Amino acid sequence: MVGTGATLVTIMDACHSRSAMREGLPPGLTPRFAPGLETAPELRDLLPELAADAAESSGPVPGAQLPGHVALSACEEWEVANERHFPDGWHGVFTEALGHALARLGHDATYRQVFSYARCRVEGRLLRQIPGLEALGDLADREVFGGALRPRAARVALRYLRGQWEVDAGALHGVVAGSRFGVHRSSPLREVHVADVYIQRSVVEPVGWAPEEEQQYDMVLTDVPLPPVAVSVQADPDIALRLAERVQAAGPGGGPSPYIRIVPTTDESALRLGLRVCQGDGTIQVAGLDDRPLASPLPIDDRGIQQTVHDLDHIARWLQVRNLESASPALEEAIQLEFVPALPGRQRPPRDGAPALVKDLNFAYTWTGERWEPPSMFVRLRNTTDRKLFCVLLDLTDRYRMHADLFPGEYVAGHWTAEAGNRAAVTLSLPPDQPVEPGACVTDWLVLLVAEEPFSSAPFALPRLRETHVPSARGGRRGVTGVLDWLGLLAVERDLETAPPVALDWAIKTVEVTTRVPGGPDDPDDVQ
Repeated sequence: MVGTGATLVTIMDACHSRSAMREGLPPGLTPRFAPGLETAPELRDLLPELAADAAESSGPVPGAQLPGHVALSACEEWEVANERHFPDGWHGVFTEALGHALARLGHDATYRQVFSYARCRVEGRLLRQIPGLEALGDLADREVFGGALRPRAARVALRYLRGQWEVDAGALHGVVAGSRFGVHRSSPLREVHVADVYIQRSVVEPVGWAPEEEQQYDMVLTDVPLPPVAVSVQADPDIALRLAERVQAAGPGGGPSPYIRIVPTTDESALRLGLRVCQGDGTIQVAGLDDRPLASPLPIDDRGIQQTVHDLDHIARWLQVRNLESASPALEEAIQLEFVPALPGRQRPPRDGAPALVKDLNFAYTWTGERWEPPSMFVRLRNTTDRKLFCVLLDLTDRYRMHADLFPGEYVAGHWTAEAGNRAAVTLSLPPDQPVEPGACVTDWLVLLVAEEPFSSAPFALPRLRETHVPSARGGRRGVTGVLDWLGLLAVERDLETAPPVALDWAIKTVEVTTRVPGGPDDPDDVQ
């Protein structure tokens, strides 16, 4: 079908049907039955016809999914497809489910929507038959037997299965108990509360509304509980007691701190986000669970105890944002971060500049013969979709500062590129108080926030540790739109109870950026 413009749709309602049909299989291949073997055969002796075809470089790769092919299968390769008696006779459960889905959703439904509905119907009857959908690119999001592209609004579906409501996102996607999902762009807001979390799904309970059991709903994450960061104390019992008492009075209105909780040292191995307070010679100090100091030591007096709790609160808020995960992957790859080296004399990035790969990025100072020059990069945000998206780029430094100076908040048009840093090159340098010498190193985490509607980046602002913090204005609650804005305000005033009025899709992507001065003891570079 390649090159013809046509779409091949295969529906396999048979046992072991997933991956059962591919263009490129040798003609005349039929099931073969052989007597049982006492020893395992050599791999080259299995399916010799496929091995011969694979050796022919000019032909298609056997078993490969090709463009233009949508494969709907009744079950996985290791499963069996079931049949039942229906009002119109005996036939496959998957066939009945597809027919029911097409009849209910109509001709303008996409392959993915029809499949999702049919799979829900099959799994509602059979626990050990899981249908499959295979299609390359955006083909699954085209209208059934039509061809018009209709991207999904969200990638998380609410469905009724096995007598309960569930969403098809679980611990693997970052969902935690207590989270809430809302029907995408519903007004008034219709939410569900996550009661139980499994690996790939979560059981939910509707909040104040009754979904229709025959219908599926596109959902987005609207509320992420930010659990307090656990703190263990390795100090004398009286010091631990004083710290615990201060934590219990560090929150709004003199209540407990909303950001940290004291736990026994024996619970450290199970912590996802944890800090430690260590006692020294007349001092106490905040450290990581690996005992790496995170703040300078303080004397063991009332002011030192109070400042230690402030340090814990500050670092915990920073950790909560850096480790925040988005459960809906619809927008995770919509905006691509690109880094283009700024060449001398360049005021604007070259339009054809090859971007650096976005993962753990490492940049180095350059020795000019007289001094160390910090690296400079043009940072670009490329929208890979056809719709405008609102973006904020946060910089989280290893001094526990958090700011949005690089890209405070702006729409990026569909298939358009925006430049961070006010369209100027971004200099990646050490802090002013850190000497520029071989072996010096600093780390930043760039956190990209993407949403369908504008939200404020101001509530995310956090100064360096132990610097004076200018609180965000508290009069902006009426402007809260979307979970990101809500989370930003939550990071400043935990007692905020305002829920987002509209369920908007959003995503977060975090990139670690390291800037170093070559020539340190652990650096393989030989600096002359």
